Amino acid sequence: MARGVEVEHTDVNQAATTRPVAQGTRGMVTSGHALTTMAAVRMLLSGGNAFDAAVAAGFAAAVLEPTASYTLAAEGVGMVYHAASGEMLALSGQGVAPRGQTVAYFRDLGLDRIPTGPGDRAHLSFTVPGVVDAYLLLLSTYGTKPVREVLEPAIDYAEHGFPMYEYMHRMLSVAGAREQFDCYPPGGTAVFYPDGAVPPVNSLLVQPQLGHTLRVLVDAERAASGARRAGIEAARRVFYEGEIAHHIIDFSQQVGGFLQLDDLAAYRAKFEAPISTTFAGYDICTQNTWTQAAVLLQALNMLEHVDLRAMGHNSPAYIHTVTEVLKLAFADRECYYGDPDFATVPIEALLSRDYARARVQLVDADRASPGLPAPGDPLTGQAIREGVVLPLMPAPAAAPVASELAAEEGTTHFSVVDGEGNMVCITPSG
Repeated sequence: MARGVEVEHTDVNQAATTRPVAQGTRGMVTSGHALTTMAAVRMLLSGGNAFDAAVAAGFAAAVLEPTASYTLAAEGVGMVYHAASGEMLALSGQGVAPRGQTVAYFRDLGLDRIPTGPGDRAHLSFTVPGVVDAYLLLLSTYGTKPVREVLEPAIDYAEHGFPMYEYMHRMLSVAGAREQFDCYPPGGTAVFYPDGAVPPVNSLLVQPQLGHTLRVLVDAERAASGARRAGIEAARRVFYEGEIAHHIIDFSQQVGGFLQLDDLAAYRAKFEAPISTTFAGYDICTQNTWTQAAVLLQALNMLEHVDLRAMGHNSPAYIHTVTEVLKLAFADRECYYGDPDFATVPIEALLSRDYARARVQLVDADRASPGLPAPGDPLTGQAIREGVVLPLMPAPAAAPVASELAAEEGTTHFSVVDGEGNMVCITPSG
């Protein structure tokens, strides 16, 4: 059993770790890397708010966590709470598909699904990189700092380097990783495999080209005349319409991607109203079904009808019940979820209490369902939608890669709270 340490003389225990527990009263940051957290803390200590700090963390993480499936060419989704107005908003930096890409194109290639994840066909799933616009929208709307300040930590990490850490070294060393970097991104092999090998743990990893890209944003801001928001808009334009956009499109076309300049120029991140439910007296808010976040809401609605406390936390019965409930929610995701801008999603029916009560009755306390169960029929309230069978397992990737790479597919995340009560959580990926 891991040795525990007492925190603040409470009953909260943490596993022994070499990382310090930092405490404060004017803000809180959590992220996937200590230096990502430090970037956000620097903003808070210099008078910035949670929104400034989140943007600094987001750009820093793009430098520090490239093996966490995250770069500046990613998408990003978040939740934002603005304390002064009481607004709770979903932030969509979700990348959209190129307008020239069609279902017929994929069918002509003999594909019944779009290849995603690692592999030599990943360019077929390139979407507009939405995360930068999402950060700049957040900074412009609720932040207080200029682009140059929130980018300063990321530029420092890119130009002066940071220590290679064990997880990054391991992911770069697994079979198939080198081949993936030979495909994407441009110049990736030279950065992460200098002299043909992964740099040793604790050696300094410097990314001058990434630092240059970030400085292009800062230079665009400085060249703009006017107030802070004019500078932020100038940085946005150079990424989506200017120098950086042209580099993105050149690379996309080089590897066979569909992205065009007008795809980038037309893109806009946005705020929108969240969807929500209540659980154990709390309001739980998420993004709409352009993400899979509604799975959480559906699962919580079903678990309201289960006495988890009586089962004991993480007991076999507890884990079995939660797992089976999640399967039911995932089955509905596969059948109904989509981008509401392009598909009709019966979200109110999916989140109804009566529907949750009907679905949770399908959980067998003594037996696990193999794979995904059948979806329900939220419009009629029936627990099972007849005539629909979901596959037990997803179809294999078009180009298999190392099992460890596949097993580690995921991303990173960061959350920030400031002394005024503003809150931001963002998951960038891609």
